[in-house]
Amino acid sequence: MKQRFGLFAGLLVIGLLAGPPLQAQQEAGQIERQKGAASRSAAGASSDLAQGARVFVGDEVRTGPGARLLIRFDDRSMLTLGENARITIDRFIYAPGGESNQALNILQGVFRFATGQIADNRPRDVAFTTPVATVGIRGTVFVGGELTVGMPPGQPHYGFQITEGAIEVTSPAGSVVLDEPGEGTFLPLTRVAAPTPVRQWTEEEAAEARDALAF
Repeated sequence: MKQRFGLFAGLLVIGLLAGPPLQAQQEAGQIERQKGAASRSAAGASSDLAQGARVFVGDEVRTGPGARLLIRFDDRSMLTLGENARITIDRFIYAPGGESNQALNILQGVFRFATGQIADNRPRDVAFTTPVATVGIRGTVFVGGELTVGMPPGQPHYGFQITEGAIEVTSPAGSVVLDEPGEGTFLPLTRVAAPTPVRQWTEEEAAEARDALAF
């Protein structure tokens, strides 16, 4: 009896030291298309991604040099990433007919985002953050990221262009609405500034973003 009690106590101590069991991550979507190396990391663990792999809430997703990645979220929204991109999936809950929300944080790189069912039902339930501005979603397809054309040479900057629908680009210094296909705006990366006046991007400006995302 004493031996059994000692064994039970030992197992109890080990369990307490190990802490509570890890909770399963909330699934968010899967890799629909991939070119080159990409990975996901969460809670200090990292794993390589491949077509068909799942991504989860809390993941930081990275792409390598020359890589491309297309994530299809479970609400059918789609995020395309260019090379050397880094994003976090901060929030994703999709319950058809119930509470749903999505929050993505673009940390680095060029991207394209096409909204899905969450934004179709309630656009305000989609939160989109970048290094220079937040983006208010109105049911849309748009591109954004760090670019080299569109502002004076040598000035690191960020750009946004709408393909369909509408977005509101808001920085601490001001905001603009893009609601005509081809319209865009730019913001410097090195300082806080308002978005530049809305205008149609030139073919050179549009091509840079397009080429950065082409598989």
